[in-house]
Formats: sequence, structure tokens, C-alpha cells
Amino acid sequence: MTSEDCFHQVFGQMPRQGPGYPEATRKAWSLIPSVPPRPVIVDIGCGTGTQTRDLAGLTDGSITAVDVYEPFLEKIAEWAQREGLSKRVRTVKASMDDLPFDRDQFDIIWSEGAIDIMGFEKGLSLWKQYCKKGGHIVVSDLTLFAASAPEELIEFWKPYGVTISTEEEKARQISAAGLQLLHTFRLEKKGWTEYFYEPMGKVIEALRKEKGDIPECAAVLDALEQEGVMYRKYGNSYGYSFFVMRNP
Repeated sequence: MTSEDCFHQVFGQMPRQGPGYPEATRKAWSLIPSVPPRPVIVDIGCGTGTQTRDLAGLTDGSITAVDVYEPFLEKIAEWAQREGLSKRVRTVKASMDDLPFDRDQFDIIWSEGAIDIMGFEKGLSLWKQYCKKGGHIVVSDLTLFAASAPEELIEFWKPYGVTISTEEEKARQISAAGLQLLHTFRLEKKGWTEYFYEPMGKVIEALRKEKGDIPECAAVLDALEQEGVMYRKYGNSYGYSFFVMRNP
């Protein structure tokens, strides 16, 4: 088993692949002004589609769920088929930095906890071309709430190349990308603990019993477990912020 295999086994068994919860998705949706009756939506970095399903319940529009990992997309397709939503919800396997879409294709671009893979400003600058004029982009992203990150946290993040900026810095990046920031709000801690790290802990415990003797898997499980420890210790310093933006 490779490290990547173990990583996918962990996240494939979790209800969410990143921090969040349905009420936050609904709140972000409610902050979008003038949503068309049947908006054309893309959910980038959708994972197994928890927020995709939430969005499908909030609108009669069409949703394209995009992820690079096919097994995640298969779960969404199975759900859509089961719920009779295959005509409204489709999946596309693609990298978020190489999307197979036309310019001005979508009314709403949505992405929860995934844009950091590309980088916040780079992602917005690239995705903007797919958003109609007057359309909206909604993302949640890792954000620094304190004046600076604790040193222990910085050292923990270093091997993973994690960079983190404040809401004020992200507001400037949004402006630099040619977008208008409409609303910002922070994800509550339960989005990290109750909806993410607690389910992750159960999956890690089960996988340790099955495959903990495989060094590559053990290393992944250790790192993910320590990530939860860091959040519980320093969660007042950082978290996810939602940004609701308009493409003027």
C-alpha cells in the first residue's frame, strides 16, 4: 500500500473530505444575491460530494461536480442516480488547474476547502474566466485569525508547504483577481471537530488495526492524527473562512 492509497482510504470513508457542515453551506448560499431560477453551478474539488448534495437541495439548477479522483465521483453519480437527479447533477474528472469548460459557462462557481491546493489568488484568477459576468464565486479556505501563527504550528505545516494568510490579505487578493468581495464569515469550530476530525479519528483507529503495520500507511495516519491535535490546540488562531464574491 502506498501513502496515496492510505490517504484515499481514510478520506473515502469519511462523510466529508474537509471541514464544513450543512448550515455553513446554506448560509453561504443565502448570501448570494440574485440567484437565477435554475443556475448553472460547478463544484470544484467536490470530493464525495457532501456539499454537492446540499447544493442540489437548495436549487433547481444544474451542478457539475469536479474532482481528480474517480472513486469520489462514482459515489456522487450513484447518489444522483438513486435520487433521480442524474439530469441535474453530473460529474467530471479533471484537475482544478486544467478545467474542460468554456469561458462564462457558470452562474456560480463553488469550492469548499479545496482552493488551497492551487493557492487562493491563483485559483480565483484562473477560475474567474469560467464565471459569467455578474455571476458569483463562493469558496472556503484556510485563513489565519491571529496576528501570526504559533511557531509550533508553522513547523508542523512546513513539510506540507502550507501557506496561510489573513482575511484582510485574502480580501486584497480577491480585488487583485478582479472580483468583488460581498461577504465573509468564519466556519464554526464544530465544522472542524464534530464534522471532520471526530469522524477521521474513528477511521484512523480502524485502519490502524487493519494496516497500521504498513510503514507508509502508519506515516499517513500519524500525520493526519497530529493535524487534529494541532487544530484542537491552536484552533483559535486559524480556521476556514467563506468568501462570497461577484464577478463584476
